[in-house]
Amino acid sequence: MRRHDANPWKGFVLGLVAGAAGTVAMGGYWRVATALAGEDPRAATHGEGPHPLDDISLIGTHHEEEESSTAAIGRIVYERLAGQPPQEAETKSTLSYLVHYGYGALQGALFGTLTALRKGSTLVAGPAFGTGLWLFGDELMISLLGLAGGPGQYPLRQHLHRWGAHLTYGVTAAATLKLLRRLL
Repeated sequence: MRRHDANPWKGFVLGLVAGAAGTVAMGGYWRVATALAGEDPRAATHGEGPHPLDDISLIGTHHEEEESSTAAIGRIVYERLAGQPPQEAETKSTLSYLVHYGYGALQGALFGTLTALRKGSTLVAGPAFGTGLWLFGDELMISLLGLAGGPGQYPLRQHLHRWGAHLTYGVTAAATLKLLRRLL
């Protein structure tokens, strides 16, 4: 195994690109999952009535009905800057994509930096990193921050799909990072 140089700044920049690639791949995962299921798996909820884990927010609900966590963050930032919520559906969608791709790129930069500082296989670390993002970010933090419903609000199948999407992100980011390090 060829050892790349341990330059954290290079890892950061290459990781930004790798994170963006992982985010694109994650979008591909959802397109395929939706085509196979006939509907978007992210839209499923239990609908079985109250569950103890429907809301685990520590600071109150900050998402609106049917609003994704990235759309909620985009709306909140927009409101703080503009003094009012976005009105146009296109603006809301654009804000959600900006948050999603920005977060994915920044997480990739973190991954690139961390893997530049330690020995080991980037390809092995990718799925572990994707799993960590799913578990601590998607499953836990967005619910604790009130940016989405709690884990009890969604069926197991949706949790597994979200894990699959994050694994896709991690594998793609790791493979892209490895390729960029070989090229550069």
